[in-house]
Amino acid sequence: MNDEIKISEEFILPQDLSAMAKTFFVQTEKPLQRKAGWFIKKGSTVTGVKVIAAGEKIRDVQRLIRENPLSNGTLTKVQDWFKCRGTAIITDGQNEIIKEIHWYQCENVGKIEFKTKEWGEENVDKV
Repeated sequence: MNDEIKISEEFILPQDLSAMAKTFFVQTEKPLQRKAGWFIKKGSTVTGVKVIAAGEKIRDVQRLIRENPLSNGTLTKVQDWFKCRGTAIITDGQNEIIKEIHWYQCENVGKIEFKTKEWGEENVDKV
């Protein structure tokens, strides 16, 4: 029995977890915004996933709705959006480090706009 659900070509969730999974597997490299040349490592697992804001609590929710319409052209609803965080291995092709990442997520749109928190060197774990 397969214990995984393929939600797209980029991510795999363990089957026993809901849409707000606590971990997810990254199948393709995901570039980070504001960090040119860095991306989430292919084949890594994002762990410790938490929702840190939802719906109206997201500062940029109106921009997200406007910039990410559904495939049929309709707009998503405010309550469909979540801002999440987790820990992942990021790489620039040579160096690998474990950092906290943030992204926006909508059920019908998916995970978008991956960013990393800018920490001092004391909060970075080299792999």
